[in-house]
Amino acid sequence: VLILLKTGLRISELCGLTVADIDFKNEVVIIDYQLLKSKEQGYYIETPKTKSGIRQVPLSRETIQAFQRVMKKRPKAEPFVIDG
Repeated sequence: VLILLKTGLRISELCGLTVADIDFKNEVVIIDYQLLKSKEQGYYIETPKTKSGIRQVPLSRETIQAFQRVMKKRPKAEPFVIDG
């Protein structure tokens, strides 16, 4: 909730973020995808509807710390292996 309030991101934009979208060095988050839902496709990731939806949002120290806490608590990704 803190991340949403401090950045002004829409829930769909927050759900569309990847680790690569969070730039701690430059203290910005890059918004270039969002999570959407339709009856036909279910949930899916899509680019924003307008060009102005693709943007960089500055991060405060407090928001950076919140992102770091979230990332620290995430389960480690298992390697994806294709057999066959």
